[in-house]
Amino acid sequence: MQFFIAYIKIFYIFAASFIKHLGIMVSLNKISIKGFRNIDSFSIDLKDITSLLAPNNYGKSNAMAAIAFAFQFIKTIPGDRINMMGDKSCISINKGIAGKPYVFVEEGKIDDNTDFIYGFSFDWKRNRRNEKGVETEGQIIEEYLKIKTKNGTKAKFTKLIQRTDSNNAKYTPSSSGRCDKELYIDSNELVLNKLYNYDDLFYHNYIETIKNIEVRGIDTLSDPEELFAPRVTVRDGKQKLLLGYDLAQYLYELKQKDKDTFEYLISSITNLIPTIETINPIVINKLNLKVDKDAPFELPDQYDVIVKERNNNQQTRFQYLSTGSMKLLNLLTKIVMAQKDGAQLLLIEELENSIHPRLLQSLLSSIKDFLGDTKLLFTSHSPNLVKYLTAPQLYIGLPSEKGFVDFHTLKTTKVSHVLKIAAAGEMSLGEYLFDLMLDMECDQDLISEFFANN
Repeated sequence: MQFFIAYIKIFYIFAASFIKHLGIMVSLNKISIKGFRNIDSFSIDLKDITSLLAPNNYGKSNAMAAIAFAFQFIKTIPGDRINMMGDKSCISINKGIAGKPYVFVEEGKIDDNTDFIYGFSFDWKRNRRNEKGVETEGQIIEEYLKIKTKNGTKAKFTKLIQRTDSNNAKYTPSSSGRCDKELYIDSNELVLNKLYNYDDLFYHNYIETIKNIEVRGIDTLSDPEELFAPRVTVRDGKQKLLLGYDLAQYLYELKQKDKDTFEYLISSITNLIPTIETINPIVINKLNLKVDKDAPFELPDQYDVIVKERNNNQQTRFQYLSTGSMKLLNLLTKIVMAQKDGAQLLLIEELENSIHPRLLQSLLSSIKDFLGDTKLLFTSHSPNLVKYLTAPQLYIGLPSEKGFVDFHTLKTTKVSHVLKIAAAGEMSLGEYLFDLMLDMECDQDLISEFFANN
């Protein structure tokens, strides 16, 4: 989990600012990954909301980490890519996968008339020494970019980047040329990033857009209390509370700049938690805090979130509410942030964590309202979520006799059949699917009958 959070946090602010500056709409439609931990091959078509549904230890976290890893790999500097290609927490030790390269492919749309496919692969670092007695570092071995633009004729993909080994690549130099211009590249450098510096290329905007696609994660598993906790400093032997929380400041500024969105956000929270009457972000101005005259630095304004509950006779800090309440405020505010910043994809593990099952439908409805063009991929091991999502939105974790991550959607032609079986057993669809996942014991005939090949 720490790995997952770390790789999705870095650089997201820069990516969002670039995309917004360009004024180009970009969406992610499909992601495919191979050769990561126990992932032999994993592919997912992204809907507005998509879920990886499975019991514990079926590879949900590994799938999310593999996606976060790819987008961090694109954005990071070459020296850090060497470290990523040697990250022992990611290199597979599964007998059927060990030694295979990491492969990433993303498919999407830029504006309304341009489709793209971008992919790369690399060999992981090997700790077995080569003929010179030196450990072999990881190296990028393949990369390509294809664009398809609808222009009134039958559209087809045009190859703009083609790399087939670690140090040599070809690219298309002009709109009338072929992908035959040679380019020398280091084994830890991506062609996409190198061509980003060639601002005279006719497809430079495409490169910049793809390079800066933002995939952001929201942590719903950690204890949120520390996010609301005040920071304490000591002055003149006395403790002074300096309340510092980035969401508190964000909520305060959102209230000033976009009152409609702020009020809808607060309304969503109070609908989910009816005992809350009001939520009010406040600023504690530095003028209200004692500062020594000779202080070389004064802290900026500090922020907090104040809440009034129905049965209380006074307001309190939001930190005093339940863990679930803090997680809800954190979750929905971060979704608003992501949408406003232009993020393309949100990754959330265990969306239902600390949420009462009866609130899940209302929560999903609120999330959908706030997402805008941002897509959401989340993991879950809750049968209750199934009833609120359609079959194409659900990727079901299946058992694998080889220990591989294996997610599939239900065949659309089999959904009604599965519903009838569940009803006959007096189970919900979610309950039946979980029984199926736990009991099918790699029954390939049953898997082939019910589940599509992704």
